[in-house]
Amino acid sequence: MSREKLQQTKRAAWFKGWDILIYALILLLLFALFLFFVIFPEQEQLSGVEIFVKNERVFFCEFEEGSYTIEDTSRVRVEESGDLLQVTVTTEEGFNIIEIDTKARRAEMTDADCSWSRDCVHMPAIENTASAPVSCIPHGVVVMPVGGDPEPDGTLQ
Repeated sequence: MSREKLQQTKRAAWFKGWDILIYALILLLLFALFLFFVIFPEQEQLSGVEIFVKNERVFFCEFEEGSYTIEDTSRVRVEESGDLLQVTVTTEEGFNIIEIDTKARRAEMTDADCSWSRDCVHMPAIENTASAPVSCIPHGVVVMPVGGDPEPDGTLQ
């Protein structure tokens, strides 16, 4: 490369006007995709909640019918108070208390003796189908949202 060409390259601007416009459009597109998939996920109303202990379903609550099923009576105890169900799940490691509001279609873990930090109690409540499951790793207890339209192959959309 000649010395004159090298000096000309050094004096040239790093970005041209069109370069900045293209980068701005790419950033705008990425931001729009982020909003679409992360901030505004598809949310449907819950039709129920399931409680699992070590991958075995022990409790199921159906909001439309207003009913619940205890599938393992040795580990699950339910106390009813109007629209509020207080489900106590007992495992070999300890206990978890889950409050289910059938009218508001909401479930949250309110108490546990799993560890000093009790991370499961501080997890956000399950309020719609886009909510993350509430899990207590030391006890193996998972509260899963139920809802959505099942596909013909049995999966959820």
